Amino acid sequence: MKNQFGKISQPVLIIGALIITALVAITFWLMQSGHSDEHKHEENEKTPASGESSEVHGEEESVQLTPKQITEQGIKVSKVEIGLIEQLISYPAKLMANTDQQAHVSAGYSGQVKHVYVELGQQVKKGQALATLLVPDLVDQQAQLKIAQTNLNLARQDFERERDLWTQGISAKQDYQRASNAYQQAQVQVQAARSRLSALGGSTDINGQYTLKAPISGVISEKDIVIGEYVQLATQLFVIDQIDQLWLEFIVPNIDIAFLQPNQKVQFKSLQTGQMYQAQIMNLNSTADIQTGRLQVRAKVLDRNPELRPNLMVSLQLEQNKQTQVRRIEKNAVQRVDEKDIVFVPSQHGDKIEFSTQPVQLGSVSSDGKWIEILSGLNLGQTYVSQGSFLLKSELEKGEADHEH
Repeated sequence: MKNQFGKISQPVLIIGALIITALVAITFWLMQSGHSDEHKHEENEKTPASGESSEVHGEEESVQLTPKQITEQGIKVSKVEIGLIEQLISYPAKLMANTDQQAHVSAGYSGQVKHVYVELGQQVKKGQALATLLVPDLVDQQAQLKIAQTNLNLARQDFERERDLWTQGISAKQDYQRASNAYQQAQVQVQAARSRLSALGGSTDINGQYTLKAPISGVISEKDIVIGEYVQLATQLFVIDQIDQLWLEFIVPNIDIAFLQPNQKVQFKSLQTGQMYQAQIMNLNSTADIQTGRLQVRAKVLDRNPELRPNLMVSLQLEQNKQTQVRRIEKNAVQRVDEKDIVFVPSQHGDKIEFSTQPVQLGSVSSDGKWIEILSGLNLGQTYVSQGSFLLKSELEKGEADHEH
């Protein structure tokens, strides 16, 4: 209402202000209420229901398979049992050549190396040529043999002629005897010259060449000769080993010598391939080393294999007699999940078998790697997956990956 002066009255203004304020408050409340409902709806979409949460938890901790799947994947179960966890002590050992079946090849003359026919590590046969030397002194001996052979031919001819004349009564008997004695002496001289050359390995040809030959069959394990060098008399140039019979040498503390007896069989492992071999104790030193208190032991290698060579380092596996009965399972059953050692434990779940993860605390492992001690987590007689646990782990990880997507 306007008064006579055209102005709005004061009560009207107050009522209008109250109405505007109320409209603003209602609008703000409606906006806040809609935002809160939208926020709650988003949270509900992000958070699964309680039933869904337990299902996911089950997928992360277990795998369900049908009997057909179990058979197809080769999954087998066993029971926790009491048994031995055999332990082995490892000692460094070395394969050695059998010195009773070894040959050292030396030069019978001083001379210059002309040819070398073999390489280090090469297999050779008895009588095979190893190297040739040029020996000036050998020429004289070879020449003496030739002279002795020529004298022998002349003595034989003279003997045969005098024998015929004496038989015919033309010459005297003493002439025949003289020719016979000269012939016998010539034979002795030829035999002596030939024996000197043969004993030192020299040839009968007048060429000054001396050939070193292998006295036994085996492998060239040492070689100290090159073409052109001058070698001295009796210098060792080759070592030949028969590697079909090797020795195993190792050193053990005096405290562990009680585990060893003569003729006892022991095992050693190749550090290159991990292959296990057998040896038999030959002898034990009667006294220990003063400084280390250790005993040296030698054993005869019983196995044959191309990888077993002299000077090869191996690991002796000595079995201790201290054996204790413990709870054990097969080592292949243990898997690593979420930084924990677990085994899979089966249980009936409807028409399927559920395999749940069970954390375990482990102890000693047997020397053959088959058994492992269970300190906690499984009870004696409890069933566990002994074969196929890796496949179950793969299925478990696959299920977790699908859930993340």
